[in-house]
Amino acid sequence: MNTKHSKKGHLEAAASHHEQAARHHREASRHFEEGRDFAHAAHQAMMAHGHTLHSIDHAHDAGAHSTNTPSITPPSTGSGVSAADVAKHHAAAVELHTQAAQHMRHAVNLFDQDRSAVSHDAQLALSLALRALSHGNEAARLFVKLAASGAS
Repeated sequence: MNTKHSKKGHLEAAASHHEQAARHHREASRHFEEGRDFAHAAHQAMMAHGHTLHSIDHAHDAGAHSTNTPSITPPSTGSGVSAADVAKHHAAAVELHTQAAQHMRHAVNLFDQDRSAVSHDAQLALSLALRALSHGNEAARLFVKLAASGAS
């Protein structure tokens, strides 16, 4: 496989992982919103996190290095944490992964015509992935806080 196909393959894989991460975040959000089956919600969140990390790895392997994009940490909520707060972060991650997947798919479609546009879309997708990762991390942090407050 030559470099051209390898990069395109990484872009396609990144898009696929974003789509899968969005699906898992959507399920986690739904379970937290309904206030039930937190164990399954946590499992879905962990799966989303893994797909997020894979999407970022593939974006880097495709050459979408985003050195000027800071990792964005969502604002922390106060001491009172609810399942709805966790659900909101998962819902935000869904939206960001959906957008990232769209940009990666667009990059794949333009791959043979416009490398500059490919680079732009891939970098934008990587930026969105880092934001989604941040929301996933905050959802996990809040879930631990929620679980600890329920155990006390």
